[in-house]
Amino acid sequence: MLGLIEKDLRLTLTRTQTLLLFFIMTLVMGITIGGSFLISYPAIIAVITAVGTISYDEFDNGFAFLMTLPFDRKTYIREKYLFSFLMVSAGWGLGAALYCVGAVFRRNAVPLADTLPMLMIPIPVFYLFAAILIPLQLKYGSEKSRIVFSVLFGSIAILIFGVKSVFSGSNNPFVRIAKRLDGLSPIPALFTLAAVSVLLTYAFYLWSIRIIEKKEY
Repeated sequence: MLGLIEKDLRLTLTRTQTLLLFFIMTLVMGITIGGSFLISYPAIIAVITAVGTISYDEFDNGFAFLMTLPFDRKTYIREKYLFSFLMVSAGWGLGAALYCVGAVFRRNAVPLADTLPMLMIPIPVFYLFAAILIPLQLKYGSEKSRIVFSVLFGSIAILIFGVKSVFSGSNNPFVRIAKRLDGLSPIPALFTLAAVSVLLTYAFYLWSIRIIEKKEY
């Protein structure tokens, strides 16, 4: 698995100019804008970069060659999920560091112990995005997977809007859930999100294994 991680790191480093451009943009936003967007932006780029390595593997019949190496398809999927976690964590770390530096420059810094749980909330959220995109990428390819992903989340948004239209006031289940979540302190909210992310990630991991075992290369 370490060899696969090294492969993906080397593939990522071949896009040095693009990553450098994103880093400069993040640095500028860290000094000028700040806020949660600064932490989310590098994590989003990390998700896209990590999942994009699957396209590199499939390019020019490359996956058929990969499968001749001494690892099985389950190991390949495990590596993708591990690599995605490492990338999301690295992207979050960059954003969080620049957020803290920007807060110092703007002279509105607060103790790290008070803000760290809130700053860590994007990690399970964006890792779950990566967990969803991996099986979609394997099943539909890069172009179709983006369409399916957009349709999926669009359908969820329409469903939520429809339920909000049917129910009103205290009868709305989303209002009750939102009030309960709003009442949570950052640490319980973080652990709740992490638990949900782990369960859903495992489900998408099993789906990814099922997809890749049925594929013929």
